[in-house]
Amino acid sequence: MLENLKKTIVESFFFTPNRNQSYHLERLFFEIIRREQTSIDEIITYLKNNVQINKYSGGSKFAALKEALLRKRFPLSYKNEKNAVKKTFLNKLPPPLLDNWQIKKEFKPLKVFVEKAVKDSFLAKNFQNKFPKIKVEELNLYSDYLKNNKFTISRLKEPVIFIIKENWDFIKPCPCTKYHLGCGYWILNLGFGCPFDCSYCFMQHYTNSPGILLPANIEDFFHQFDKFYKKLKKPIRIGTGEFCDSLALDNITEYSKKMVSYFRNKNVLFELKTKSASINNLLDIQSSPNIIISWSLSPNSIIESQEMGAASLVERLGAAKEIQSAGYGIGFHFDPIIHIDNWQCLYKEVIDKLYAYAKPPFAWISLGTLRSNRNLKKICETRFPQSNIFYGELFIGEDKKLRYPAFIRKKIYEHIIQIIRLYDQKTPIYLCMEDKQIWKDVKGLVPHSNVESALIDKKKIPKKRGTKTQQ
Repeated sequence: MLENLKKTIVESFFFTPNRNQSYHLERLFFEIIRREQTSIDEIITYLKNNVQINKYSGGSKFAALKEALLRKRFPLSYKNEKNAVKKTFLNKLPPPLLDNWQIKKEFKPLKVFVEKAVKDSFLAKNFQNKFPKIKVEELNLYSDYLKNNKFTISRLKEPVIFIIKENWDFIKPCPCTKYHLGCGYWILNLGFGCPFDCSYCFMQHYTNSPGILLPANIEDFFHQFDKFYKKLKKPIRIGTGEFCDSLALDNITEYSKKMVSYFRNKNVLFELKTKSASINNLLDIQSSPNIIISWSLSPNSIIESQEMGAASLVERLGAAKEIQSAGYGIGFHFDPIIHIDNWQCLYKEVIDKLYAYAKPPFAWISLGTLRSNRNLKKICETRFPQSNIFYGELFIGEDKKLRYPAFIRKKIYEHIIQIIRLYDQKTPIYLCMEDKQIWKDVKGLVPHSNVESALIDKKKIPKKRGTKTQQ
């Protein structure tokens, strides 16, 4: 437990917690201290002043102690939605990593591995030309590396590049999440991994190797999409930003040039989503309104403390302004919105800056609050011990992810939409991974019953030749 905590509890309440009770109390003390910048002594005083605790003994005393601590740990939920507190996640405190790899602002690979099948690819040559002094090692298959190299979470952001031939994972529908509404989005899986290091990134939980995987066989993606495209009966939205940042390494990969040239004349809205300001390749080629370049936006304090290596807010918005002037469509994602002190003012500042730089209407704006697999909280605590984002009022939701209770999420969405609508009445706003009730309760969103159609501006999409879907 926290130093001397168990002894203090025994002396203060004449109660000796067992092992399971000890780690619950330790977790609650720890999170209250982090949230309130308080001390063990101050919390003990608070507990002693709780007359209910003194009425009990034995196991009942533990229940009373825990109840009092939960009330202090989750004050808003106790006041507004006490039932949510029953779904509290109290994991054991993990030790911080002592050797966590620290990323640098400018990405430079430590090593480059290339599968034999794509050793002569444009991508392999780009890395060799950009980094002539970096060692390049040939692999038969990426899986060989996994078999021969044990992965530890401390190596997650080690700047290793794997140039591979993708054989299977080309196009898929966005999986969304159980019990929540989807938006009909499709994903082109153009890479896995990111040079940025965001404390809340879900990929920390899913990744089983260091570095970044980049497919060299772009033509195979196009071939697969050609077959998929023939079957489409209506326009879709599709993008590359699920498992990677679409533009963070674009100065090396030059993916954007190939992607934009391919999708420019397709009956789709194609999105490149980023937290970077890497837009030079996009400015060098012909734009099209059906190509949407979008940015994830956060207050600068969150960017600086939780989004290591990413571009600043002003850098992102400056890039958006240039891209919009060049003739591309632009979009924005407030996701994840983090419920912290003074969040109303912080996010208002972001929106004020957004509309100072870019001209509405935009292709879309999405909103989504912080949510995560429970295991991600543990990983964040080991990799980002200075971060407090998981000490907000987060509980286990229907989809088994940690989420803010509905009343907090609703308040956040209503506040942000209200500010956006002061500037902009036309841009469609939708929610990411939210339930049907929130969609119904929050005003100013696209219709939850037909999100996909509401987000597709057919005036910006080229005609699909030879089909009945021509506009």
